[in-house]
Amino acid sequence: MPSRHDDRGERPTRDGISPDSDDSFERLLTTSQTPLGKKRKKRRPVLKSPWFWVPVSLLIVLIVVGVVGALTAKRLYDQAMVAKNDLEQAIPLVDQVQQSMLAGDTAGAKTTIAKISALTDDAAKKTSTDLWRNAEWAPVAGPNLKAVRITADSVNGLVHDALLPLTGLDLKALLPKDGGIDVANLKTLADDIDTANTRMELVQKNIKTIDRSALVPQVADGLAKLDDAIAKIEPVLTPVHNALTILPKALGADGPQHYLLIFQNNAESRGTGGNPAAIAMLTATNGKISLTQQANSTDFTNGRPDPVVALNPETEALYGNKIGRYIQDSTLSPDFSETAQIVRAWWAEAYGTPVDAVASIDPVALGYLLRAIGPVAMPAPFDETLTADNAVPVLLNGVYAKYPDPEVQDQFFADAAKSVFDALITTHADPKALLTALTQASNEGRLMYSPSDEAQAKLLAGTPVGGNMPADNAKTTDLGVYIDDLTASKLDYYMQMSIAASSTQCQKPDAPTFSSTVTLQNTLDPGAVPGLPVYVDPGLFFPKGHASTDVYLYGPVGSSLTGVTVDGQPVAASGLPHLGRTVAKVNVLMAPGQTTTIAASFSAPSGAYGPLEVRQTPMVKATPITIDAPGCTPAKK
Repeated sequence: MPSRHDDRGERPTRDGISPDSDDSFERLLTTSQTPLGKKRKKRRPVLKSPWFWVPVSLLIVLIVVGVVGALTAKRLYDQAMVAKNDLEQAIPLVDQVQQSMLAGDTAGAKTTIAKISALTDDAAKKTSTDLWRNAEWAPVAGPNLKAVRITADSVNGLVHDALLPLTGLDLKALLPKDGGIDVANLKTLADDIDTANTRMELVQKNIKTIDRSALVPQVADGLAKLDDAIAKIEPVLTPVHNALTILPKALGADGPQHYLLIFQNNAESRGTGGNPAAIAMLTATNGKISLTQQANSTDFTNGRPDPVVALNPETEALYGNKIGRYIQDSTLSPDFSETAQIVRAWWAEAYGTPVDAVASIDPVALGYLLRAIGPVAMPAPFDETLTADNAVPVLLNGVYAKYPDPEVQDQFFADAAKSVFDALITTHADPKALLTALTQASNEGRLMYSPSDEAQAKLLAGTPVGGNMPADNAKTTDLGVYIDDLTASKLDYYMQMSIAASSTQCQKPDAPTFSSTVTLQNTLDPGAVPGLPVYVDPGLFFPKGHASTDVYLYGPVGSSLTGVTVDGQPVAASGLPHLGRTVAKVNVLMAPGQTTTIAASFSAPSGAYGPLEVRQTPMVKATPITIDAPGCTPAKK
């Protein structure tokens, strides 16, 4: 039989294809016939087909991208964690810098700044890479990465351009020494602080660009901490910047400057404080300050037929023309710039000396200053020692019993003022204590300054030391409560005032209402009335011990008066315009021991209203104030 195998023992093949050949698999894939002999379409090798390599390539790319993405994400995560930790450590240290600066410990402040700087430099570096910025385009994570970068850059900028310049500020350089202040040093400091202030404004602008609604809680919390840090730096930086901008020129760096300093007697209340019974002229020349002239209310032509200067018609309608006919009434308006204008006119008429600015202080503020400079001995014939504890009772009450002669009283006030002034410019006071005293006096409206220079006035606009109510409700919504004694006495030494203010501005922003309620108490003991010195209460117009008081209640800018009550009973009161506000005027007469409550309500149109605040006449006794504005964020202090 013929063999089924050839002589080589190989299996027969179809079409000459050997199943054992090396390329048989490839040929099988490419042959035009099926193993059964049927024709088939010629195919390209799978390994050469795009249908094989495209998905494989995509898979490889996805794997690579995934690996790179994971590595990139890990790197970003690590950078973010480092930046987060750096910032969380740095921001709380700002508090330490502030405390060191206020304590005059510049070395300690610099040490803390070095720690902060190392942390913020690292955080800024970690968040400023190209990788980080490119990732900011990613959804969800992107806005958070951008916020972290802006925060890190902002904090680092604050450290280098705001905090570092502040460490070069020695508060002692702002204080008088041996009768003067180093003006050249102030100019150098002013340049540094100006740089710091510019950086602060830039940081505030940058963080406003962040969309906080897109932030995760961890990032939002970090940004809130930056807000808190700025809130702590700004109250230190802004007043220092304003002061250093003003001080060189104000201290006579460009020529002599002349200032009127009025001493307001709170025992006889007026709008900005009290009867300006004593006035002094201060002259500053190249940093040296001297008291060059003193006067009292009797040195001026009071009771004149016409005001000493043209008055604002609204001011005259509300307070009468007596505000310009008697220097004792020149402080009736709560706008200290109006007081300054009137007092300048009185001084120009009497003495002709040019006045560059008018400042004001009261005995309560003098008491604050005495906490910093220590007891002050007055010269003979008085031989009194004024202290932080006795300044108010001596100057506002005791002097009238001890020295019945009005001329001797005037001399006492003049000597007291000069003694405190001399001590202030020659004593090496504790800078922190003095700054605290000046700040408290300013915040309470007991220390005010109104310059003739428009640039200075613009810097002080809206600040407590400027002594003006805000021109709008944007930053704060202010209600005003001011009083004027009509008894020609010093009975307000015994007057206690408290104020309650409320608003619906956050509950009903489309039609908000505002109210102010002032409670006055004549705390004079009825049994003490017969023994009152004549100058404390002469009993000329009212029974002795009875206090007649005009009360002025100012609504917010643009508001309308809707009602007034006295002790809960409605009274007729028309609202008069002043300073862009509506004012209710009410007179009350209080016997010794009597308490009276006056309330006024106002309506206002829809608009932007800042946090509710109250401004009031600074009294002898501290004035408790309560504010009720449901749903509102309290004003920052």
